[in-house]
Amino acid sequence: MHKGLKKLFEPIQVGSMVLKNRIKLPAMTVGMGKDEGISEQIKAFYAEMAKGGVGFIGTSCTATKLIQDPMLGLYDDRFIPGLRELVEAVHEYGAKVYAQMGVGYSWAFDDGPVELVSPSGITVSGRPGTPFRMGGPFEPTTPRALSREEIHRVAEAYGDGARRAKEAGFDAVEVIASVGYVIAQFMSPLTNKRTDEYGGSLENRMRFFLEIIENIKKKTGKDYPITCRISGADLMDPAGYDLEDTKRMARILEGAGINQIDVMAGWHNAPVAMVQTQVPQGKWVYLAEGVKSAVRIPVAAGTQIQDVRIAERVVALGKVDMVYMSRALIADPGLPNKAKDGRLKDIRPCMNCCRCMEASDNPPVYCSVNARVGREVEYPYEKPSAIDKKVLVIGGGPGGMEAARIASLRGHRVTLCDQNLRLGGALLLASITNWRLGPVLKYMTREIRRLPIEVNLNTRVTSQMIDQMRPDVVVLAVGGAVLPLNVPGADRSIVLDRENVEGLLGGRPVRKNGLGMRVLPYFASVLAKYFYNPSVLRWLLRFHFPFKKNVVILGGNYGGCELAETLVNRGKEVTIIEESGRIGADIGIIHRWLFMKNLREAGVRMVTDVKLLEVTNKGVKISLAGSPQFIQADTVIKVGITTNAKLSQELEGKVPFLYSIGDCKEQGMLLEAVASGFLAGQKI
Repeated sequence: MHKGLKKLFEPIQVGSMVLKNRIKLPAMTVGMGKDEGISEQIKAFYAEMAKGGVGFIGTSCTATKLIQDPMLGLYDDRFIPGLRELVEAVHEYGAKVYAQMGVGYSWAFDDGPVELVSPSGITVSGRPGTPFRMGGPFEPTTPRALSREEIHRVAEAYGDGARRAKEAGFDAVEVIASVGYVIAQFMSPLTNKRTDEYGGSLENRMRFFLEIIENIKKKTGKDYPITCRISGADLMDPAGYDLEDTKRMARILEGAGINQIDVMAGWHNAPVAMVQTQVPQGKWVYLAEGVKSAVRIPVAAGTQIQDVRIAERVVALGKVDMVYMSRALIADPGLPNKAKDGRLKDIRPCMNCCRCMEASDNPPVYCSVNARVGREVEYPYEKPSAIDKKVLVIGGGPGGMEAARIASLRGHRVTLCDQNLRLGGALLLASITNWRLGPVLKYMTREIRRLPIEVNLNTRVTSQMIDQMRPDVVVLAVGGAVLPLNVPGADRSIVLDRENVEGLLGGRPVRKNGLGMRVLPYFASVLAKYFYNPSVLRWLLRFHFPFKKNVVILGGNYGGCELAETLVNRGKEVTIIEESGRIGADIGIIHRWLFMKNLREAGVRMVTDVKLLEVTNKGVKISLAGSPQFIQADTVIKVGITTNAKLSQELEGKVPFLYSIGDCKEQGMLLEAVASGFLAGQKI
């Protein structure tokens, strides 16, 4: 065991069961089941997690039918045999497994429709009559208040679901009463305005939850472990309950027989950044620490913790007893075993993009850095190829590196070529604008270096070179082509595109007019080759490297917004120009609102529905609502790219097998690039 990670791997008692370590994979909607039942894919997903060494695994189940079926059903006995298979798959590797019963904001009674329900017929905002926008299949509407009789029926259904979970072999059940879901709404004075025995005092507001616990214990026995998830504070505006209120709730729950508590941060609708990249890891531990001070049962933290060293620290310091980790374990299911063995550098880092969380609305779950997630049945490991092939991968970005890695693991002879002095491609710039990508780039590069892959940098591959090499397979991962800027002045020295910037960071010359652009590539190449460090380059952006004071960004996509936030935070005056009517259209729901808020508050000018007319030496001329305007700038950067079929067309028919992956085939983000490289490597 790694001497610095001792406490995290001590066993812990939760009710009548003992967990082998203190790392918990919380239940999440992975959407890998089939008709609310078990599939081979979902069994493989959770078996992979158990194999990686996690101590306690949660599965997301429902005690009622839902309009969609991303959760596993617990509302009918027919689900028990399949669930038993899932439990056995997890138990094979020594992990304990629990069934979390959650229904979100809805319920279905008997054969009736799935409806949005609540304590008092008001939304999670606490404002009567405000339409409730939850995403998914529901139209914006106001939820219906539950009657007393319906509350009793819901409690009975939870008990029945727990009985089925126990019969299926689950080691425990969990009730989710956090993030603004129905049970949480009963507990909050913001959303619970009832005047009967289920409203008013805290004890009354908790009555619904306590009746659920009582029903579960009646149907599973007093010794069957029950855990729960609560929000340490709702973080709403206005607030419904704070940490002191939650500590009182926790004491009541402990008295009712709850054996372990996960403490989350806030409600889904709270106007507070909780899990986004900009939020420091460990920020919300204080909520769990507060709850731990109020009870004697184990308490877990985990909201915004992906680094196992931070997890160890908060447990070792006694702030909490356990840590739940979802995104980090999706990125690398082997995290616990690697951490226990001291192989911290071998842990694939989570970049905190939240694409896996956003998949709850569009399952199944995939991962930006771990393309095996969701594909464990088809690709349980790298199967050795029947024929040893000579593989040439052109392009050392994330897609190319992944294709080379997988092909090499399968026994092929791989050569990886890139025109820059460093591997990374688009990640060279992205790791500067997003600090969470630096460790990802370092991990991917290290994986390439440890494998028998021939790496040729500063090498521009041509069709003639390929004729000489005579590879069996060519994988094109050259990235997207820069979108042409068809306006007067597009070739002026103040204009940079993504290829120019990536070239500078990769040590490749940029042929631009002006002394600065002739001298800069030399220093950039030295920096890239010997001193490349994203944090240093991020600091250098305060100076003219390579952007000057007034920057106009042409394109308001994810890359443009991320670059704008980085530059404005380093003293630049930034304007985003977007031809469409929406900035950040390709940014997921979890991050977009925060990007827009941060950009507005930082003073970034965002102009939509714009037509670019001309670039001058002092800025850009645009047409806005038919009116000509001028925006001053000393740097204009194009972030848009398109597919890049040039080399593919040159090689078509000249090599036995040709694969185009990443942006050169279809535009996407890191998830799509890595997945395309993974799949190409598996097909060779």
